[in-house]
Amino acid sequence: MEILKNPHKLPAILDLLAQGAQGVLLCDYDGTLAPFCEDPRKAVPYSWVPALLGEIQREGTRVIVVTGRLAEDLTVLLPLSGVEIWGSHGRERLFPDGRRWVWEPDPHAEQLLDTIKTELSREWPDVRMERKVGCLAIHFRGLPDQDVQRLQQSIADFLHRQDSSGLLERRAFHLGVELQISGPTKGDAVRGILQELGDRRTAVAFLGDDRTDEDAFRALGEAGLSVLVSPTPRETYADVRLENEGEVHDFLRRWLNAARKGGDHDRQ
Repeated sequence: MEILKNPHKLPAILDLLAQGAQGVLLCDYDGTLAPFCEDPRKAVPYSWVPALLGEIQREGTRVIVVTGRLAEDLTVLLPLSGVEIWGSHGRERLFPDGRRWVWEPDPHAEQLLDTIKTELSREWPDVRMERKVGCLAIHFRGLPDQDVQRLQQSIADFLHRQDSSGLLERRAFHLGVELQISGPTKGDAVRGILQELGDRRTAVAFLGDDRTDEDAFRALGEAGLSVLVSPTPRETYADVRLENEGEVHDFLRRWLNAARKGGDHDRQ
């Protein structure tokens, strides 16, 4: 574990939790709770994740997954009941009771994404693409470097020809790129959750690995602990860096232990 900013912030959050504050644990999925997989449909969580998150839930922490995936994807991949999921980078929300909120993008921009997906698929039939709420994810996993460069040029050419109005933003993620309609981000999801929490005494943390998680780190700011999961250092808004799966496991175990103390504190 590497402390990137205030060295007192992590122990302060855990102490707050141990004193009975409401725990709110937000996690990205791929690269944080699950390893990256060439076929994203097979990216199951680390073997210890469902049981450990379940224990954390039972100790009173609200567990929320904030992912770039479609929310419904995780209902299949992550066997954990009672979890709240913000999908498509904060553009949809699946509540534990099954209710769902979905942001409504501009219809013309949505049609443009469908057109680009269709035309790219003709030229690159073996490349995996995912249509999500207000965005199109194009995966580079498994492609040789020269094909990645050619594919990126094809994407740039399509945008030049078909998006002269600049309706779409191009955002890189781990081994891919997304074409997004300007709209809600993971940061907006965090701000919405903080607003719902109001003035309640809470201990909040967000764990994420990707560039898109920086929006969430920035939004959380001093209201909680931002945790980057990355094997290598990089410029980030996070407070702490965890290097690998083992360090994520250890952090979540420390969270669980603090939450248990908080439960004991409440029962006294």
